[in-house]
Amino acid sequence: MHPQHRLRLAAALTAGAALAGAVGVWAWQRRLPAEVVTLQAVLERLSRSNDLGSQPIHVMVSAGSTAAQLAEQRGLCKPQQCDLFAQLNPYQHYGNGWDELNRQAYAMGDIEGWSTSSGTVILPRAAFRAYGTHIDYLSCTVAHEIAHVLRHHVFAQSYHDSHRLSHLPTAQAQRASLARSRQLELEADRDAATMLVRAGFKGRVCLDDLSFLYRSIGDGSRTDPDSTHPGFEERTAAMAAHYKALAQQPPQPQPRRAGRFAYNAADNLLRFTPSSR
Repeated sequence: MHPQHRLRLAAALTAGAALAGAVGVWAWQRRLPAEVVTLQAVLERLSRSNDLGSQPIHVMVSAGSTAAQLAEQRGLCKPQQCDLFAQLNPYQHYGNGWDELNRQAYAMGDIEGWSTSSGTVILPRAAFRAYGTHIDYLSCTVAHEIAHVLRHHVFAQSYHDSHRLSHLPTAQAQRASLARSRQLELEADRDAATMLVRAGFKGRVCLDDLSFLYRSIGDGSRTDPDSTHPGFEERTAAMAAHYKALAQQPPQPQPRRAGRFAYNAADNLLRFTPSSR
């Protein structure tokens, strides 16, 4: 997700550092990029009252999809084959013109996030600028992506498409696959909201986050048959209904699975490894 917003990086990083202070600052932490410090604090808070599984969760800050769009515009990659640029390390100096892609992507990019089936969550550095001081909203986005990982949504989508849709004509199968994808997005939304309630976040934070991010990316579209994600109205209505259900039956904290953090600058990965019970 992309376009225009104001530069609020200094405030975002200050808030992130303050949140990290509640966790405790290790000596090695002082060498971390500020966005990584913020992500560590978010993961630590979520893990206090949520079972984040038994497998390591990796988080990476990237250049984001705006870098991929800029690379395509400049003829650096073939259309629909520019993912390499979305994954660029924003903290690395490339010296081949890609640094300018990184700079522009940071200045013009927006809130987005994605995850892999293997347990890596990716957020563009521009998302931290766009969120500004709203670390609680950022926490919703992180929790949403973790929910995809914990529920194995990539596998679930693949299994659904292969076993339920293989007999359908191509166009019909594609529509049905997208409908299933939208259901999984709403499921991840619900899980994220529940995680934040367990973690002690006050109010309907993830509903406020949806309102903020859709305005930030400038997307007021409705849900169409070809939509990969629910439209603004459907998604916020579903989230409001979930918060109403949570108010009637608050979720119980899950047993904490303490863990340890490690950051590998060469790999640009923050790793959270849950301890065994």
